[in-house]
Amino acid sequence: MPLSRRRYRLWLFGAALLSGLYIFSQLATGSTSMLLMSPVLEALHAPANWWQSATLWLSDRQQLQSDYTDYRKKVEQQSVLIQEANSLREENRQLRNILDIAGMPGYRWHAAKVRGRSPESLSRRLVLQVDGVSQDDVIVSSEGLVGVIDSTMQNHATVRTIFDASLSVPVTIPGTSLAALARGQGNSIAIDFIPVQLAPRPGQMLFTSGAGGLFPPGIAVARIAEVMPIAGRLFVETLAEPAAHWQRDNWLAVASQLHAGP
Repeated sequence: MPLSRRRYRLWLFGAALLSGLYIFSQLATGSTSMLLMSPVLEALHAPANWWQSATLWLSDRQQLQSDYTDYRKKVEQQSVLIQEANSLREENRQLRNILDIAGMPGYRWHAAKVRGRSPESLSRRLVLQVDGVSQDDVIVSSEGLVGVIDSTMQNHATVRTIFDASLSVPVTIPGTSLAALARGQGNSIAIDFIPVQLAPRPGQMLFTSGAGGLFPPGIAVARIAEVMPIAGRLFVETLAEPAAHWQRDNWLAVASQLHAGP
């Protein structure tokens, strides 16, 4: 009961004070009275001013966040457009380079879009989107030999690359009597049947010889990386790296052999 009375007295005192200040502000005139009342009036208006300032700050902050979000979206959209433009520019370059190699007689050349790459280390196969091709058609890039078509189905073809352990390519070095075989080893290429007296130097390029009739002659196949003579053997052990770096190419060329009519 005493606590309730005390609260009541405080409320009553506050109400009386505010009423008195209001009446005084209405009745008082002159600069002296206004100067005396100004601190009290400022104190009374302070909460409203604080609330107004806080509201403006929140509004400005929300506007800044909205502007920043819009800016980020525009930057991301521009980044996507730049990436697409760079990708198209690179594809155009690859297609122009492919057209430059399509001059070998006896073959029909056309472009094929790369749609997939297998992760297997001993096969390294590719999936192409292409029409009008057959098994064993030759696949090349602007840099050199990639492999051969292994199977076809509904506008797509699977390619065995020269990394594939099941693929062997007859190779030679122009101007020499070398006749060797390039054989895939998953991550590198082994060059078999190189006699000791015809051992190449590291850095020399091997080209298709045309032996067997499957591969057109004169296509770059591999660059010699390491030559290791072995005592008591007629042939040197040779490792090479592929001339073509098709892992980054989106377009490749297909060479279909033209068969002469009867």
